[in-house]
Amino acid sequence: MLFPVSTRGGVAAGAAALLLAAAGPAPAVAADVARARTAAVISCAGAIVVNVHPLNGAVDGRSGTNFRCATPDRSFAAELTISGSLRSGGELSYEARTTDSLRLTDTGEVFRFTVDRRFDRDTTAATGNAAERGSSSQARDSGTGTFGTGTGLVTFLVTNGYTLDVSG
Repeated sequence: MLFPVSTRGGVAAGAAALLLAAAGPAPAVAADVARARTAAVISCAGAIVVNVHPLNGAVDGRSGTNFRCATPDRSFAAELTISGSLRSGGELSYEARTTDSLRLTDTGEVFRFTVDRRFDRDTTAATGNAAERGSSSQARDSGTGTFGTGTGLVTFLVTNGYTLDVSG
């Protein structure tokens, strides 16, 4: 059985269909994909070195060489960079707000997030044991290790059980 065909509206309808197909997913679908992607949690482990400068209030640091991260479907190397400022400090503890960058080395993708961190040391001596923990709506981290002091500087080597969870 043949159906009557009109070419008058067919060309316009065909052109519209091609434009829609070329435009990609509808905005609602694209928004859902973006939401699903940002809801992922990236879990990382390794070591970090953080320098606290009590005299000028600066905080800086980075991950060690074997810093690894994972999502539910893959594992990869990453680099963490820490930069911020002290909010308060005393002889045995420092509180800082940092803005961190987590770069996935396999894709080059960078996640930026803010963390409120606390660094504790067990003594006012030049070296000793230390602990670090931090949290925000975007990330949570913690670990233990050691610290060492220099002129106007306290360096925290967080090498034991350091973990970082980032909500993309």
